[in-house]
Amino acid sequence: MPRRALLLAATAAAATAGCSVPAPRRRGPVADPAPGLAIASGRRALVMQLLAHPDDDLYFMNPDTREALDAGTPVVCVYLTAGEADGVNKIPGAPRPAPDRAAYSSARHQGLRQAYAELLGLDRFTPWQRSVVTLAGGHRAELDVLADGARRVELVFLNTAMHTARGRLGLPSLWQDRRLVLRTVVADGSPLERAGSYTYDGLVDVLAGLLEQYRPTVVHTLDPDPDLQFSSEYERRRDSEQRGYSDHADHTAAGSFAWAALIRWVARTTAAGEPVPGFAVASFRGYYNRHWPKNLPPEVLERKAAHLVPYGGAPDWECGNPSGCGDYNVGGDRPLTNRKGWVRSTHHRYPGPRAHVAAGADGRLTVYGVLGLRAVRWREGATGSGLFEAADDLGGGPLAPVLGAAATADGRHLLFGLRFAALGGHGSDNEREIVLLEQGGPGGPFR
Repeated sequence: MPRRALLLAATAAAATAGCSVPAPRRRGPVADPAPGLAIASGRRALVMQLLAHPDDDLYFMNPDTREALDAGTPVVCVYLTAGEADGVNKIPGAPRPAPDRAAYSSARHQGLRQAYAELLGLDRFTPWQRSVVTLAGGHRAELDVLADGARRVELVFLNTAMHTARGRLGLPSLWQDRRLVLRTVVADGSPLERAGSYTYDGLVDVLAGLLEQYRPTVVHTLDPDPDLQFSSEYERRRDSEQRGYSDHADHTAAGSFAWAALIRWVARTTAAGEPVPGFAVASFRGYYNRHWPKNLPPEVLERKAAHLVPYGGAPDWECGNPSGCGDYNVGGDRPLTNRKGWVRSTHHRYPGPRAHVAAGADGRLTVYGVLGLRAVRWREGATGSGLFEAADDLGGGPLAPVLGAAATADGRHLLFGLRFAALGGHGSDNEREIVLLEQGGPGGPFR
């Protein structure tokens, strides 16, 4: 080998040995927007909620969660972080306690068990079945289950740390940094006794695996597309919002991880030759609720706030958990007196009708919607029958949950959707695009 080439090779080898080069992000199956795939159907209803913190569901997704349970639909809640924050479970009016992250995480978990027991119509201290489950990639998590007849709630605690070793927010850092390995927190009293860790792909795989395991018909996520928001640094810190945007960075990261997992689940399933999973999605605004109209009627608001009372708990409750009986700063009347007013509204990130009804050229009704992140069409079997054929896949995915629709003067249907053109994390592109599906002729195929 020439001396120059030898020196270059030696220099390259030394450079490689002296630094850590992160592995490239794994590329899995990608979404196929082409139409004509089979859509799965006929499964029992189940709601899965993918959340950043304990209480996100109670603040931002209720009353939708309660209505699902009241209808007898099982609910599975997956909490990505431990919710341990700074470890201080502040008791209003009392001296500040010493921080204890494992105890605070445990107390918030106990608050959730109390809240969901009451949502099921049971005593708040009803015992739950608590166990450890093994997830994709060998990850382990605590699983808490409570059932009342056919009504059932499952809580899955992934418990990633809310902060990295350098003090940055954990979940947003994991979304952005492919070098990062984010540790987990073991809550006091948990049947899970050993901490673990997650990479970006590991977390997406775990969420996609849970979606595959439970095969929900409805998925609730937090907001992956928070509104732009200009605030002074003082206002931003006071309101726990991220720079330039209206929501907590954990909520945005959790929403992004949820959508990445949904896209991966559908892509894997269809790549294996199976039908598109038949589910609908609803994404919910978080902290930006304080800027939006308060849209809950008094009786609905009263019930929503009431379900935060057992979550907040109190230090004198005898709940059987030595680490705490709730998130004390949230209990009592504080959800209704908090100036931020998060509890006073519930807003879908992608508002609008979940289905659009139109009359076809032959008089039969046609219903358009989004199922499995794809545009679909249901057509009436016979005019006026009210009986509809199986869903017809129009493709176009991965799409946000709501379609816009219009008709041309000659009777052709136009569908407009918001497509997740890129959602990769790790500093890669994060793009949305408006897409159009157009009928070639009245009653004809789309193009």
